Amino acid sequence: MPTDRMRFPSWLEPLCRIALDFRTEELSIGGLFQRAAPDLTDPEFVELVAQVLNQAPELVVAWQQYSRDKRATPSPYLDGTEVGFVEVVSERFQTRNVCRFESAVDACSAFILCEAVWVLERREVLAGAP
Repeated sequence: MPTDRMRFPSWLEPLCRIALDFRTEELSIGGLFQRAAPDLTDPEFVELVAQVLNQAPELVVAWQQYSRDKRATPSPYLDGTEVGFVEVVSERFQTRNVCRFESAVDACSAFILCEAVWVLERREVLAGAP
């Protein structure tokens, strides 16, 4: 986690830990996002999340597992270095707004933004664009 907490917003660490906390806490995913209360308008959102994920790669693994375990659609998804939006249409998965990233950290950071916006506002955004 970040070592200089003065530089990081208070919502950053709780947000990045949601995928781990979801496994062990009794709060819903919505409750965890509400508790973290991320600033979805922060222009540095994705970069801040990437800084945390670079220091804690186990969080990237946890977010990837969280995405794979999701059963509800429509919904953002993370698949390695790919982020997009998936829904079931006529019993088939359809993806849209797919973005590919150079690293798993970059993809995961964008996914966390997409998931936060979806869970908190039920609004779809392009990966990395608020």
